[in-house]
Amino acid sequence: MDSRPFWPTAFERLGIHDAQAEAALIAAAEIRSVASGSVIIAQDDDDDMVFIILDGEARVVLLSASGQEIWIDALQAGAVIGELAVLTEQRRTSEIIAEQDCMLACFPARDFLALSADHGALGLALARVLAQRVHHTTQRMFELSALSATGRVYAELLRISEPSESGETRYIRPKPTWTVLAQKVNTSRETASRTISDLEKRGLLRRLDDGFELVDPDQLSRLSSTN
Repeated sequence: MDSRPFWPTAFERLGIHDAQAEAALIAAAEIRSVASGSVIIAQDDDDDMVFIILDGEARVVLLSASGQEIWIDALQAGAVIGELAVLTEQRRTSEIIAEQDCMLACFPARDFLALSADHGALGLALARVLAQRVHHTTQRMFELSALSATGRVYAELLRISEPSESGETRYIRPKPTWTVLAQKVNTSRETASRTISDLEKRGLLRRLDDGFELVDPDQLSRLSSTN
């Protein structure tokens, strides 16, 4: 499998712009393909591999004692996964599942840590990854404690949207399913669906064939902080 076309995106998203670090990562990587629905990392496992997603998407979940999935995060190309267990020398704290067919660059823990020590650009990129995860987790904890279910849906719609060319509206493509949207904000599918319908009636959201248009993102942002 030729992974060369996918590395530049991963390097860009990781913020690595050092030719030596890039070459070292490519040389050390074992490339694997993982089918959609497959478990990349199993919760409570004690393996020590680190992965970089080169192509595809994955989801991070926690599994309850009854086997219920609690949604934690979505990961795309450029994401580093498995590094936390390696740095803490603990078992895996979450399950990571391929949401689409994925191409992964895989590194044994010892090799990845050595690369991080030898190449400052990689060590800095890893620090950024951890800092972003802390920020992301803190934001979600705040939303769960401070916002209603409706407010959390508003916040998630803004988070997953992209600005239009004019910057006045935002788009969400592809259209998220009610189940996934509900899982992300810890509410019911019915609440997510009802919130979207209400926004549409108020003229703040427009349904498209392939997604949603947020007509007034500023107003939606204000609503998210008061609900």
